[in-house]
Amino acid sequence: MNTRNIFAAGMAVSAMALSAGMASAQEREFSLATYIPASTSFVTDLLTPWAEWLTENSNGEFSVEVFAGGTLGRDPNQQDRIVSSGIADMAVLVPGRNLGAYPHYSVFELPGFARSADEGSYAAWQMHLDGTLETGDELQVVTVWTTDPYMVHTSEPLGDISEISGQQLRVLGQTQTASVLALGGVPQAVSITETPEAISRGTLDGSLADWAVFDVFQLGEVADNTYTLPMGVLAMSVVMNPDSYAELSPEGQAVFTQAGDVWQQMVVDYYARERGSIIEEYTGRGHVIVEAEDAAVNALIEATGDLAGNARETAGDAVMDAYMARLEEHRAQSN
Repeated sequence: MNTRNIFAAGMAVSAMALSAGMASAQEREFSLATYIPASTSFVTDLLTPWAEWLTENSNGEFSVEVFAGGTLGRDPNQQDRIVSSGIADMAVLVPGRNLGAYPHYSVFELPGFARSADEGSYAAWQMHLDGTLETGDELQVVTVWTTDPYMVHTSEPLGDISEISGQQLRVLGQTQTASVLALGGVPQAVSITETPEAISRGTLDGSLADWAVFDVFQLGEVADNTYTLPMGVLAMSVVMNPDSYAELSPEGQAVFTQAGDVWQQMVVDYYARERGSIIEEYTGRGHVIVEAEDAAVNALIEATGDLAGNARETAGDAVMDAYMARLEEHRAQSN
């Protein structure tokens, strides 16, 4: 090969390398943080597949990598801060952990309202889409949903709402504390990691938890009974740094908009699958589930009426009315 050809070939290789480098530089890597352990099904079966969907549909504009187990921030109460400060581009947030900053989310924790993750998530997502549910200007909401209801898991069986009276129950937050007190129970603010041992020792009679928490923290090893009284759901969301969102092209932003709807179907399927699997496993071991009757749910709502009034005052009439209307809308569609 003569000198001219060698030079031309070198230029071609350099151009190809430069082109590849530019393409690589154009792909923005977004971080998605969660304090939830990487080994949990929430991360492996829901969060990671959703991040992969985003990457696959980005047309090479961006990729999304999950940082689980608190890699970018371990404190569950500080997940919004790691996003607004730019430590992470996105994070899984539990707004109820700081209702002072997110007052609209107080309605979701009300006992007796949402009866499943399906209807709770539907209500929350529709309220976000129509602009009723506000999260603030420092965060871009990508999607919002709720857990299954927290129920009463105890070492001894409960057959009626009246039997909660006197029970020492582990609770999470002010609303659950007030709810248990309204029913004559004795709320205990024990760490969820210490709850199984406390039930085993008899210093706790049981705990409020949804099925996922029940399973992950092995409450079923010491609490052989569940009373399905719906003690409120926990609203969660994936939020994004507004500056990170602004970096996206209109096409990239459209992918994130679509991702919110994709998440809704994924999360409903996830909770249905997990709930069914957990119930099948534990009932197979002899776990007893007592279904709360409508009369008990109505009694719960009546006993905690002050909480609903406080939530209405905190969140506003529009938010409270929209939540109730969306729940009824979902129930009507399901019948």
